[in-house]
Amino acid sequence: MVSLRGWQKEAFSLYLTSLASKQKSMLWEATPGAGKTTAALEVVGHQLRTKRASFALIIVPTTHLRTQWAYAAARVGIQLDSSFGGNRRLSPEFNGIVVTYQQLSRRERWFKEFAARSIVVLDEVHHAGDGLSWGNILRTVLENTPYILTLSGTAFRSDSNPIPFVAYDKDGVSAPDYCYTYAQAVSEGVCRPTAFFTYGGAVSWTEHNQVYAASFSDALDRVAAARRLRSCLDPDSGWIQPMLQDAHDMLLATRKTHHQAGGLIVCADQTHARQIARLIATISREKPTIVLSDDSGASLKIKQFSENTSMWLVACNMVSEGVDIPRLRVGVYATTVKTKMYFRQFLGRIVRRQKTPAGSQVAYFYLPADPTLHQLAEEVEVETKHALRQEKDTFFDEERSRTKKDSDTSSSWSTLQGTNSGLDTVILQGNQLSLFGDTLPPERVQEVIEREVENLLIDGMTKSDVKLQLATEIKKLVGTVHRKTGRSHAQIHVMLNAAQHVKSQTYCSEAQLRQRILLLDEMLYGTPRQTEHRHGVSSG
Repeated sequence: MVSLRGWQKEAFSLYLTSLASKQKSMLWEATPGAGKTTAALEVVGHQLRTKRASFALIIVPTTHLRTQWAYAAARVGIQLDSSFGGNRRLSPEFNGIVVTYQQLSRRERWFKEFAARSIVVLDEVHHAGDGLSWGNILRTVLENTPYILTLSGTAFRSDSNPIPFVAYDKDGVSAPDYCYTYAQAVSEGVCRPTAFFTYGGAVSWTEHNQVYAASFSDALDRVAAARRLRSCLDPDSGWIQPMLQDAHDMLLATRKTHHQAGGLIVCADQTHARQIARLIATISREKPTIVLSDDSGASLKIKQFSENTSMWLVACNMVSEGVDIPRLRVGVYATTVKTKMYFRQFLGRIVRRQKTPAGSQVAYFYLPADPTLHQLAEEVEVETKHALRQEKDTFFDEERSRTKKDSDTSSSWSTLQGTNSGLDTVILQGNQLSLFGDTLPPERVQEVIEREVENLLIDGMTKSDVKLQLATEIKKLVGTVHRKTGRSHAQIHVMLNAAQHVKSQTYCSEAQLRQRILLLDEMLYGTPRQTEHRHGVSSG
C-alpha cells in the first residue's frame, strides 16, 4: 500500500469528482520531483480495480521513461510491458504497456483499438504539442478512450500548437485541473529548496578574422550572447574549470552528511560531454558516469548510478525530464539551451527530496551568469503555463530554436581564452544573497544557506504570499466548476461576487478569499470541505 502525499490525495480526490461528473480527461501539472508518477499510478490502479478499464496505456516522450514507468508500476503491483513493439498481442501477465509518442504513428489502428479499452496516461504531455502531426495522431488514436490523464511538470511553451486534451482559457493559456508548484512543494517539504550559484567573468572568440570579447555584464544581441555562452562552456577557454572545481568541493561538503549525494552535469552535445567528463575526472580523481543520447545502455547506466555511491553523472539530453535519481544534490548547467522548459526539467533532477538526511537538504545549482539563465533562476518559483500565440512571429519561439542548429556552432568562429571571475551571485527563492566571499569554504556557504532556508520556513508566508496561494486555489476550483457545470469562468466569478457583495475578487480580503473557496466547494460538493492546511495555507 502506497502512502500518498497531501497533494497526491487531493489530486486523486479531484479525479474521483471528475468520474462523478462524467469528465473524460484531466490535466495535472506538478513540479518535477513532486511524485507525478506515483499519483498517476493510483488512478491507473483504481481504473483497473473497478473494471473501468481492461488495460493501461502509458505514453511517454523517451525510451528511458518506458523502463522507469515499468519499475514504478511494478512497485505498486501493476505490471507494464516496457519493451512492447506493437507487433504482437499483449501477454496476459501484463496489465498494460508503456510506449513513446513516436510509436503511436507506426500502428495507429492497433493502438486505437487498444486505447478504447484502456486508461491512458500522457506523460509530459507538452511534447504532444511539438507539431501538428503529433496532435492529430493522438486525437485519432485516443478518440474512443474511456479516460485520459495528462501529466506535465514543465508546461511552459511559447507557440501556437495547442496540446491535445488540454483546456485553454479565453486568453489561450492552459487551464490545468490540478496544479502543484515548486514553491508549494518546497514549503511542504516535498522538494528541496535550491541555491543557484552564478559565475561571471569574460570570454573571447574569433570570427571572420576578427577578435571579440565580452563579459557577462555586457548587453549583447542573441547571436553574440550565444557565442559568449558557448565560449565559457568550452573547456579550451579555461572558464569552466573553476566553476566545476567549486561544484565538486560543494559535493564533497554535502557528502559529509549525505554520504551518497551525487552531482549531475548537463552538456551541450556528445563531444562536449566527453570533454567535460575528462575535466571532472581530473578534478574528482574518479571516473564519472557518461550518458549520451544515442547510448543503447543509457537506461541501465542511469539505474546503476541511482543505486551506487559514485560522485558524478555527465549527460546530454538523456537526463532532462522524468529521470528519477533522488541522491542528486549538485547540478552544473553546462548546456547552451536557454529555454525555460529545459532549465526547469534539469532543476527537477536535483530537487527530489529523500527521507534522510534530516534538515533542509538544499540542492546546489551552478551556472554561468548569462542574463537569460540568471532570470530563469530568479523566476524558478513563478508558476508558468502553456500560452498559445495569437499571431505568427510575435515572440521568439524558444522550443523551435531548441531543435535548430544554433548559429554559434558555425565553423567560422572559434573560442579564445576566458577568465572566470568566480562566484557572482547566490540566488535563493528568487532573492540574491550577498553573504559570500571568494575564500569562504563550501561548508560555511552551506551553513549560511541552510540557516537562511530555515528562517524562511520558520517565518512562514507573508499576507501577500497567503493571498496569492488562495487566489491560485480559487483559479483551480473555478476551472473545475467550469468543466463540471459548463458555466464560463466569468459567469462563475459573477456568481461569487454577488454572493459576497464585492465588485471583483481583486477587492477581497484574505478572509473573503477563504470564504470564496468555501462557496466554490459548495458548487462542487454540495457542502464546504475542511480547508485547513490546504496548499500549505492555514485557515486560522
